[in-house]
Amino acid sequence: MANTETTINAVMHPQPNETPIDIEKTIKALERNKFVVHYFETGAEAVAYLKNRIQNKCVAIGDSRTLMELNVHDALSEVNEDITDIQRPLEGESFRDTALRTMGRDVFLTSVNALSQTGEMVNIDGTGNRVAASLFGSQEVFFVLGINKIAPDLASAIYRARNVAAPLNSKKNKKSSLNPCAKLEEKCYDCGSPDRICNALTIYYKKMRNMQTMEVIIINESLGF
Repeated sequence: MANTETTINAVMHPQPNETPIDIEKTIKALERNKFVVHYFETGAEAVAYLKNRIQNKCVAIGDSRTLMELNVHDALSEVNEDITDIQRPLEGESFRDTALRTMGRDVFLTSVNALSQTGEMVNIDGTGNRVAASLFGSQEVFFVLGINKIAPDLASAIYRARNVAAPLNSKKNKKSSLNPCAKLEEKCYDCGSPDRICNALTIYYKKMRNMQTMEVIIINESLGF
C-alpha cells in the first residue's frame, strides 16, 4: 500500500507511466490489501460468474459504462428480483431518490476509474453517490473492470482517472459535455464548471471494515472509460 508521502506525491503530481502491466503482480497486491480478486479472459465469463455468485439478493448497480457494456443488469435480473439500477429510475423518481435506493443493499456493483498495480483503486465522482455506496452500507461490493484501467502505480492511476476517464465520462453527459475536458483536449483543466464531474477523488487502499466482501473482477478486455 502507498505510504503517506507516496500518496501526497501521487495526488499532487499525477503522471502517466508506460511500464508494462503484470497481472499476477496486480492480483497479489490486491489480495494483500484484503480484496478478493477474480480474473477472467472474457466479459462473458465474468458475467456468468457474477450471475452464479449473486442470487436472491437485494442488488444495486452504480453508474458504470463497463457494467452497461457487459449488460450486467439483465443477467442479474434473471436470478434476483430486487435490483436498483441508477440508470433505470422508477417513473417520476428523482435522481436523488434513485441514488438513495442504491444504499444499504446486500450487494452493490460498480467499476473504478483506475487500478494501480500496487493494489490501490481510484474513483472520481461528481455527485458522490457511486463512491458512497461503494464505501458503506452494502454487505458486498463488486468492482468490475477491464484490463485497460490498470496503471503501473498510484500516480499513474490518478493520472488516468483525471485525464482519461473523467474527460470521456464528461462527454457522455449532456451537461458535463460542456466542460473544458470534454470540449478541448482530453485532459483535466481543474475547471470551475458547475457541472464538473471530478469533485471527489477516492483511493481504496484496503477492504473496508464491517463489510463482508470487497471483490475485484478483472477482465482481459478493454471496457468502459
